Amino acid sequence: MKKRIKNVKRKKSHPEHDSYLLRISKGERLYKFYYFRPIAGRHYHFEYRILTKEKSNGMLEMVSYNFKIENNAPQKSSTTRVPEISKQQLEDIVRNVRIKTNTGTDEFEELDLSMFSTIDEQLEFLKQQDRVDTMYIM
Repeated sequence: MKKRIKNVKRKKSHPEHDSYLLRISKGERLYKFYYFRPIAGRHYHFEYRILTKEKSNGMLEMVSYNFKIENNAPQKSSTTRVPEISKQQLEDIVRNVRIKTNTGTDEFEELDLSMFSTIDEQLEFLKQQDRVDTMYIM
C-alpha cells in the first residue's frame, strides 16, 4: 500500500531556472515581446528581453531577463517578474530602458502579439517566426 503525502508545499523553482518563465492560464494571452540587442554584446548573442502577457482582468504580467549564448548553450540571468502592471507602465518601462541603455532602432525589436485573438494563433505566429521552442509549451 502506498502512502499519500498530504499538505506538502511544493518547492517553487527559482525563476532563473524555471523553463516556463511565462505561464499562460485560461483566458490569458501573450501581449508584446521586446528585445534589446546592444552592438557590444552581439558576439555573445546577448539580449535583454521583456516578455508580457495579458491577464484575464486586462492587466499585464511582465518577465524580463538577460539572455546570451555561452559555450553554445543559452543562458538566462537576472530574471525579474512583475505580476501586475498596466499597459501604460509597460510603455514607460520600455521607453526608459531604451533611454538608459542608449538603444538605437537597429538594436531594438518589438514583437506585438496583441493583434491575434487566441493563444493558438499567437503560438503559430511565433513558430513561423522561429521564436518559440516547442518543448517549453504545455
